[in-house]
Amino acid sequence: MSYNVAVALKPIPSNEQDAWEWVNRMAELDNDSPPQVFHDLIDVLTSRYPCICNLDDELVDVQGVWSDGPLRDNITLVAPVLGIVYSKVDEVLPFLIETANSLELTVFDWNTEKIYRPLSSTST
Repeated sequence: MSYNVAVALKPIPSNEQDAWEWVNRMAELDNDSPPQVFHDLIDVLTSRYPCICNLDDELVDVQGVWSDGPLRDNITLVAPVLGIVYSKVDEVLPFLIETANSLELTVFDWNTEKIYRPLSSTST
């Protein structure tokens, strides 16, 4: 198990219940041509926290923060789902949210039932 969040591009319903229903559908739909912003997100995230596929086997449990890899494979959904190992959530999640929001992406945190929208959007 891992701590999973979804990231999504606008437009996203402004009503919280509608937004959750929307992301739950989009997190299951394939996207054969992910937008560049999802690639940008992965680039920034992995510049700080490398994909577990790029770590030596003996370092995965020590330095790895992602629950699966290659991390870039996760962006092939309309609303990509990224998994963080539980022991690293407090460190990684704020960076993930800040990074995603700076790229105008919204983060859906199923564990806390919070939606983190970019500052240019209505916050929930």
